[in-house]
Amino acid sequence: MVVRNVKNPRIEINARGNIRVIVPPGQDAEEVIKKKRAWIEGKLNEIEQIKKQFGPLSGKFLLNGDFYSLIQGEDFFVNPKFKVVSLPHGDFKVLKRWLKDRLREELDFKVRLFASIMDVKYRKVYIRFQKTKWASCSKKGNLSFNLALMALPEGLRDYVIIHELAHLRAPKHGDRFWRLVRAYYPDYAEAKNKLRFFWLLLEWNEVWQNLRG
Repeated sequence: MVVRNVKNPRIEINARGNIRVIVPPGQDAEEVIKKKRAWIEGKLNEIEQIKKQFGPLSGKFLLNGDFYSLIQGEDFFVNPKFKVVSLPHGDFKVLKRWLKDRLREELDFKVRLFASIMDVKYRKVYIRFQKTKWASCSKKGNLSFNLALMALPEGLRDYVIIHELAHLRAPKHGDRFWRLVRAYYPDYAEAKNKLRFFWLLLEWNEVWQNLRG
């Protein structure tokens, strides 16, 4: 249990099924758990089912929504047709640089494009590993994107970009924010569910854990 100066209590469940309850001062965490027991059990069951289905693939590399096999080769290359990545000497730094270059190239184009369509202005774009978020938007208008976005299908990356750009006009996740997101990404609710699914896969994925390390 965590006591924090928040307006409403919330429950967080990580990929390993660990539960954290965050409550405002004076609120009983046990009561929150009791009220949300059915929801908690449903989430734990969902995690277990996903783990059973995709756990055996944890040693493969998740890229653009597909699982790639890693092989030892003399040269580095990525083959989308055969879903293979050749990694010389198991050097994950080479793969990390390639991923960052690909994401930077995509963001340079997509962020500029969507910002123009949405009529918003941003400052700088950063790429780094983030522990709890796919991306973030600072008060100064700087955008930070998680390198792990490369694990997602391209359409989901589009949603994340639109989501962060929307914060430049509506900083908080209120009705105005979601109306803005929906205007440019109508299937945003489905995208949010898919992002949670892929986050679980990344938490179990050995290759991405190595890249983060």
